[in-house]
Amino acid sequence: MTAPVTLLRRLLASTLATASALVVLILVVASFGFYYFELRHNPERTLFDALWWAMVTLSTVGYGDFVPVTVPGRLIGMGIMGTGIGIMAALTGNLASALIERRNRKRQGLLPVKTSGHCLVLGCNAHAPGLIKALAAAAPPSRGPAVVLVAPITPETFAEIAADIGLADRLEFCRGDPSQESVVGRASPTTARAAYILSQDGLSPDEADQQTLLAALTFRGLAPKVQLYAEALLETNRKHLARAGVDVTLIRGDLAERALGAMGEHPALWQFMERLLGGPGGRGMQARPLAHDERGLRWSQLVARSLADGRRLPVAVFRLKRDITIKELLDADSALDQFILELFAAYGQEDRIGRQGPTVVVNPGDDVDLAGFDGLIVLASSAPAATAAAGTAGGPA
Repeated sequence: MTAPVTLLRRLLASTLATASALVVLILVVASFGFYYFELRHNPERTLFDALWWAMVTLSTVGYGDFVPVTVPGRLIGMGIMGTGIGIMAALTGNLASALIERRNRKRQGLLPVKTSGHCLVLGCNAHAPGLIKALAAAAPPSRGPAVVLVAPITPETFAEIAADIGLADRLEFCRGDPSQESVVGRASPTTARAAYILSQDGLSPDEADQQTLLAALTFRGLAPKVQLYAEALLETNRKHLARAGVDVTLIRGDLAERALGAMGEHPALWQFMERLLGGPGGRGMQARPLAHDERGLRWSQLVARSLADGRRLPVAVFRLKRDITIKELLDADSALDQFILELFAAYGQEDRIGRQGPTVVVNPGDDVDLAGFDGLIVLASSAPAATAAAGTAGGPA
C-alpha cells in the first residue's frame, strides 16, 4: 500500500501531473462510454474511433466526423465539453510554466549539463574568461557545449562573461561550490576531456589553495581518469595537490617571473616565448604522437628525417603519465622492502600507488632511447608576420 499512496501524493503535489492524470482519466472513461453506447453495434468501428472522438471533443477541435445520437452518448459529450476547456487550459498553462521554470533553472546554472568531450573550469577568477575562450577555440566541433564553468557566481556574472567571450551555446554553467560533489556531478565530469581548477580570488593564499585542494579531491572522486590541471598560489602546496590527483600544477605568476628573467638576459628570448605560446590556432608549438618507426631512430636521425620530409622541427619528446608501482620505490636487495612486497602479494593488494607524468625532455640527444617515449613536441613554421615582428625587436640588452 505504501507505493500507491506515495505515487498518489506525488501526483497531487504536482499540478502538471494532476492535470495530465485527469486528461488521461477523462479520455479513458469517455472512450469506453462512447464505444459502448454509440459504436459497439457497428462492426466497422473500433475502440480507437471512440478514443479519437474523445480526444477531438476534449481538445475542442470538433471535426464532426463522429456525432453521438443516443442520450447517454450526448451526455458523455456534454461532460467532456464542460470539463475539457478548464482541464486543457490548466494543462497548457502548467506545461508552459514547467518549460519556463526549466529555462530559468538552466539560466541559473541549477540543471545538469549532458555532454561529453568537453572541458571543465572549476572556479572563477580574473583569468577565467581568457582560459574559457582558449579552451573553446581549441576544442573539436561537437553537439554539446565545449566548456562547462562550475563556479559560485551569480547568473548575471555568468551572462556578462558569456557575452564578453561570445561563445553562445559553446559554454554552459553550473552554479555552486566546485568542492561539492553534487555540484560538480551536474557538469558530467566522467565524460570530460580535461578539467582546470582556478584559485579563488578574495582569499589568502593558504585558504585559496585549500579550496583548490578540496575541489581536486572532489573531482578525482568523481572522475579518476580525467586529466586534471590546477592553479596554486604557494609553491609549498604543489606536492599536496599532486597527492590529491592533480596531474599538472601551475603556480600563479611563476611563468611571468621566468619570462621577466629571460628578458633580462636578452629581449629576443621573450619574443621567442611569445611566438611559442601564441594563441589558439596560431601556437608556435604542437604535440603529436611518436610514430612506431620513429621509436627506433636516434634523436639526430629523427630531426634530420623530419626536416628532409618537410615536417616541423622536433624540439622535445614526452612520456604520458603512467602508473607507479610500489616496486619502483622499494629496494629489492633490502630485506624489509622485500617483506613489504611479500605482504602485498600475500594479501592480494594492488601494488599501484599513484600516477606519474607527463615527462618532457628537451633536445634529448642521441644517448636517449626514444622507444620509451610517447610523443614529440614540434615547432611550426615561422609566419612572415612573426618573422617581421621579430626583426623589429630590440637588439641585445
